Amino acid sequence: MKSPKAAALAALTTGTLLAVPPTPALADTGSVPTPIGSVAVTINGGEFTEECTEFPYEIAVSDAASDVQWSVEIDARRRGGGRVSDMVTGYGTTTSPADLQICSGDGAGMWTATVRVRLAETSGATRSFNRSTTLRFPVSKATSTTTVSSASVAGSRTIVTGTVLDSAGSAATTQFGYVAVKVQRSDGTWKLSGREQVNSSGNYRITIARAVPSGTGIQVFFLGTEEAKRSESAVTTV
Repeated sequence: MKSPKAAALAALTTGTLLAVPPTPALADTGSVPTPIGSVAVTINGGEFTEECTEFPYEIAVSDAASDVQWSVEIDARRRGGGRVSDMVTGYGTTTSPADLQICSGDGAGMWTATVRVRLAETSGATRSFNRSTTLRFPVSKATSTTTVSSASVAGSRTIVTGTVLDSAGSAATTQFGYVAVKVQRSDGTWKLSGREQVNSSGNYRITIARAVPSGTGIQVFFLGTEEAKRSESAVTTV
């Protein structure tokens, strides 16, 4: 089986286009009612913004007296790997924001969270209730943008420079990924002519080991990282 990077290079060489799946809803909410209070939990998915990203969730407790202690425990898992957990406790009616930290090594994809809720009176009747609900939320790679800043001949070589940044204008998700450059042949077909690593600032500098004729079309492809999706630049000329 080909690695993701090898598959990306193969797709560049063959011109294969990969299908883009539909985008799932970013947030899911579950409500847990009990005779001594209700708890609603909303988990927000989204894109990676760095290697380990905090995805917010909110706990809304209603109709609970001040002596009602509540706890919310979240156990979130991604099918095929990846697991994170968190727990929040408090008293009475309130709204409590929190975060789930998910790292790119845990994987992008659809996550399923088992939410366990406990409410207990701490005075009087001391009733207690345990409930659970299940939420699903997506975690995706950041959208990247590949730009060519310059493409010029230097002696017997051609130098192509540019940037790869994510939708927030950051290199935190694109740094250390690889870019590949394709050069257009005289018959209109394209040839893979070099690859290089993106630096920590999101910049790249690719050297093509020949002087590309003036007016020749070139295009740069970002092969993606664990945190950022692949992208391609507009076609430009030397």
